[in-house]
Amino acid sequence: MIKLEPLTGRHKRSAFDCGAAALNAWLKQTALQHQDKGISRTFVAVPADQNAVQACAQSGYQDVNEASILGYYALASAFVTFEQLPEAVAKRYPRQIPVTRLGRLAVRTDMQAQGLGELLLLDAIARARNAAQQVGSAGLFVDAKDNKAVRFYQKYGFQASGDPLLTLYLALW
Repeated sequence: MIKLEPLTGRHKRSAFDCGAAALNAWLKQTALQHQDKGISRTFVAVPADQNAVQACAQSGYQDVNEASILGYYALASAFVTFEQLPEAVAKRYPRQIPVTRLGRLAVRTDMQAQGLGELLLLDAIARARNAAQQVGSAGLFVDAKDNKAVRFYQKYGFQASGDPLLTLYLALW
């Protein structure tokens, strides 16, 4: 069992490895600082309790404890211009549009392709929708790192949003 919670200083950031040096470094060196300054919010997937830690150990993940980060994502507020939206969507908005940006999403290498990325993304979408009901946000933007990531996001309704082609948009309304 996994739970998703806000990143804190008790989480073991130094041991996280998703296979992408930039994503690892951001979590280890920047995420908590940005959170403390109100720039972004990072949410981490961790074992729900000691029983989950034991289940991980039985599945071969000996290094997992309750402070281990299994995956994470970060959200931030942003503004985009209507030119940055997909053409079909852009015409119904004013020049500047408030959006939520999914800045990072990563899963540790030995747990990839097991559904954790989907869990993280669906939680990010839900949090973005909930926030949009309180402060206003037309959609969720993400900059995919490669074409494989583009295909992952497109499975959940994200659509290409202009140039560069790795920028994707999901309408929240």
